[in-house]
Amino acid sequence: MELQFKSELTISESGFLFDHSTGLTYTLNSTGQFIFRKIQDKQNAMHILNFVMQEFDVSEETAHKDLDDFVRQLKEFDLVSR
Repeated sequence: MELQFKSELTISESGFLFDHSTGLTYTLNSTGQFIFRKIQDKQNAMHILNFVMQEFDVSEETAHKDLDDFVRQLKEFDLVSR
């Protein structure tokens, strides 16, 4: 899985995500911020999964669920290409 953001998105240090094309803002928790930045860095899903497990000291199952949930939300808000 390689995700592409559909428009220019900016994230603040406090976790506010701003969509420049719509003017909408979203609030990301620490896991969402971490995953968002890895997607920005063009990391693939397997690398992101490993990074989440290491960074948050969680099982592969938990990391996979977090990643899947976050990607699902990005798609629901139409922020990534399907």
